Amino acid sequence: MNRLARVLASAAALMVAGCGSVPLTSIPPLARIDARTTDLSVLRVAVELPDALRPRSGGVKLDVVTRVKGEAEARTSFAMTEMSDARERAGLPAAPRGSSTYAYRLSPNDAARFEALRTSMIEQGKNGRRGSMGLGVAAREFCRANAGLQGSLRVTIYLMTSETKSFVPVVRDFDLLSDPAMAGGLESIEPCGE
Repeated sequence: MNRLARVLASAAALMVAGCGSVPLTSIPPLARIDARTTDLSVLRVAVELPDALRPRSGGVKLDVVTRVKGEAEARTSFAMTEMSDARERAGLPAAPRGSSTYAYRLSPNDAARFEALRTSMIEQGKNGRRGSMGLGVAAREFCRANAGLQGSLRVTIYLMTSETKSFVPVVRDFDLLSDPAMAGGLESIEPCGE
């Protein structure tokens, strides 16, 4: 995993933990999300990136962290499918000049995998093995749309569930260049194939 992916994955972890880069106004709606019961047909993720970067196909994932008493924490990644239909993107804030927003939903196969994971967790609970589930968003694979990565590179990640009913920012305006280790890793990102 490259440095950019690690930082964005860390941002997703902060969302799960309810601290750090998560906007204070987002904490109450995010706290209402229950990964065990949320309607997967409503679940959406959006990533706002500077035009200098683009997500690669399959590069945005929904991570589900499960914990069962007496066992190690497990992380399962689910593929997100990009949505281009304007109706599916309704409610997303307009991207600022020089940025673009990419919106995603669970792929049908991964929606079925997620449902199987939830069913397994519920069954374990019925058998006295208490557990928990948490959601995280990770944008892991990018390409450079142009040669120069200058100025600020602000990233915002949104999540919408049946509980939030609208896109809620989980990370807002995180400047990728504000972290020296991150800024150094950006130059190693490959150019996008046109």
